[in-house]
This record gives sequence, C-alpha cells and structure tokens, in this order.
Amino acid sequence: MQPQYALVAGCVLLLSLAWGGSRPVLAQVASDEPAMAIEESEETIETPGQAEEELERQFSLQEPGISGLVIDRTVTMTGRTFYRQFSQLSLERPVLNNVVLTVHERPSARWGSQVWITRDNNRVVYQATMSPRLSDIDGYVQAAVEQVENLVIRQTLTEALADDPDLADEEL
Repeated sequence: MQPQYALVAGCVLLLSLAWGGSRPVLAQVASDEPAMAIEESEETIETPGQAEEELERQFSLQEPGISGLVIDRTVTMTGRTFYRQFSQLSLERPVLNNVVLTVHERPSARWGSQVWITRDNNRVVYQATMSPRLSDIDGYVQAAVEQVENLVIRQTLTEALADDPDLADEEL
C-alpha cells in the first residue's frame, strides 16, 4: 500500500468506525488507480471519544519535528561540496540545529564562486569568494561554520535583550 493511501485510509476508517460503522471502508486518493480495501485492526473503536483519542495520538503535534534546516541553492560541484561539508559540520553544532539557513552560490569562470549563507529572513551571515579548487573548501567550511555560529548566538542574544514591543523585528 502506498503511503498516501495509508494516511487517507486510516483517517477514513477511524471516522467511519466512530460514526457507527462496523465494516472496513474503501479509500482512494484522486487518481486513476483502483480503490484499496483497508483491513480492520484488531482493536475496534466503539465510541466517538475513542476515535478522537486515536486520531490525536496518531497526529500529535507534541512530537518534535524539523527544528533546523540547511537549504541548498548551489550550482557547481564546488558549491555542492561546500554545501555538503557545511551541512555535516552544522549538524555537530547545537546552536545551528534550530536555525533555517540557505547556502547560495553565484559561479564565475574567472573568479571562482561567490558563496553566501542567509538566515531565516534573508540576512546574510557569511559571504566568501572561493577558488574552483576543491582542496581549498575545507578552510572555507570551517570559517563559515564558526562565523555563522557566532552570528546566530549574537543575534539571538540581541533579540532576547532588546525586547521592545513597540519595535518590529526589522526596525531594530
């Protein structure tokens, strides 16, 4: 069974059983494929309250989701190598695990690649011009991780200390 069928079918089955149904139902996502029968689970849901509890348990928002993200907007092999190494090193830093970062690249045949990293709302937190040699990337990645981590810490402290309800984020 495909995942899209499983999610829709599970919801339809729970809802149909909650409203007094006792047989399995057919569920189909809008496509040309035939509907698939859903097997009844061993536990039967007898009251609407049990169905709601089961839905809350399955789709609980209390479980941790994605807290941080590094997005790849690079073009060349040099840029992709920089992105891979940067994302691997940023996983080891707890400060960078809760921040959305985007790695951008502007390639140039003459000067190499210009790489910059932006934070949540397009604030540039790192910028460098890299040569096309792959052997130099390690130094750029180390410098980028350290600089981005320091700037994220500094910006977080500034936001925490300068909490003025009269000013919006961009007005500081």
